[in-house]
Parts: sequence; C-alpha cells; structure tokens
Amino acid sequence: MSKNEKLLSRKEVSELLGVSLVTLHNLKQKKILVPTHKVGRKPLYLYEELLKQIELSNYKIAA
Repeated sequence: MSKNEKLLSRKEVSELLGVSLVTLHNLKQKKILVPTHKVGRKPLYLYEELLKQIELSNYKIAA
C-alpha cells in the first residue's frame, strides 16, 4: 500500500493537522473533514482524500 492509499486513524489525523481530537470531531460534524472508511465503529481517513478535503476547505496543516 502506497502512502497515498494509507488509512489514517483519528489520532494520526489530529497529529498530522496539529489539532485535538475534539477539534477533529467538530470538523467532522461540520462536514469539513469526513472519514472515508469505517472498520467496525472505527472511522478511518484515506490519506489522499484527506488532503483533498483539506484543500477544498482551505484548512491549513500545522507546520
């Protein structure tokens, strides 16, 4: 699986973006960043789709 096909957990996404899990939850509720997959009840984000969603929302990744 290449990096673009990598599935990220909520914790990995929050660390990548430099936001808390609560903020990530709020972004999901506002439909700014929506998980692309689920395994059981665990939401997962496809890395490539996450980048597209960030680009579309004009959200800035922490440096």
